[in-house]
Amino acid sequence: MTTEHFTLHDVVAGVWAAEADLGGASVGNATIIDAGGKTIIVDTFMTEVAARELRRVSEELTGNQVYLAINSHWHADHTNGNQVFADVPIVSTRETMERIIEEMTPKGLAAWQAEIERSIASLQDSADAGEKAAKQLDQLRHFKNSADIFELTLPDLLIDGRLVVEGERRVEIETRGKGHTISDTVVWLPEERLVVTGDLCWNGIHPRMHDGFPGAWAEYVEAILAMEPLHVIPGHGRPSDIGALSDLPEYFRTVEILIDEVRAGADPTKIPAPGASVNWKGLGRLHDGLKVLADR
Repeated sequence: MTTEHFTLHDVVAGVWAAEADLGGASVGNATIIDAGGKTIIVDTFMTEVAARELRRVSEELTGNQVYLAINSHWHADHTNGNQVFADVPIVSTRETMERIIEEMTPKGLAAWQAEIERSIASLQDSADAGEKAAKQLDQLRHFKNSADIFELTLPDLLIDGRLVVEGERRVEIETRGKGHTISDTVVWLPEERLVVTGDLCWNGIHPRMHDGFPGAWAEYVEAILAMEPLHVIPGHGRPSDIGALSDLPEYFRTVEILIDEVRAGADPTKIPAPGASVNWKGLGRLHDGLKVLADR
């Protein structure tokens, strides 16, 4: 099933992955979990319009109102839709909540709005009127509309360790600390052996690493691998199996070495994709991440 803002995948009975288009209004993935009379949403997309569609679809699929929402980490493409879920508890860690506050101050929001306006003006003035430019312009207009009506909606159920939701389906919400960001949370369904990773996993895509900790990220993924999941819903890319995770620890340990090389003078834009990532999309994201982390 494909909606205007995401593609819905049946992962197991009662669990759906809402796969975002990186160039659309959603940006990051979300997950819908039917916990038997309790509909749970993991991550809330980048924009109000995509989040509203997510809520509508989730309630149609499960026949129940949303009971709980979860923010896997603080990035806007997983939290800016929180205002659509302001009437239910939103779970995150304290560090995630604090980073949302830091980023979305009135000054931060104004800076984001100004950046969107500049990008729209630049594209409108560009000679490039192709399909890619038109799609970028459409995405920016979604961002602008979302920024204009944005209401800061913070997580209000803070965890430090694990929160278990009991019902017809057991849902475990757990944090092991930093990885992709200063604080990342995963959702584990033990009976189905299904894990929702947030941006700890980008399936077949070079991940955004600007706020990450590669060594800790590798260890976090190894801990998830030790759980032996059968189903993996990543923060970006299609839902998959354990194979979406298996190459990531080596990738991030290689990244640690590459950061040292960049600090020693290597040009990050000349560094090839390491190991099994040679066919992943978005090599420029690796190069950008190496530069940012080398300068940090």
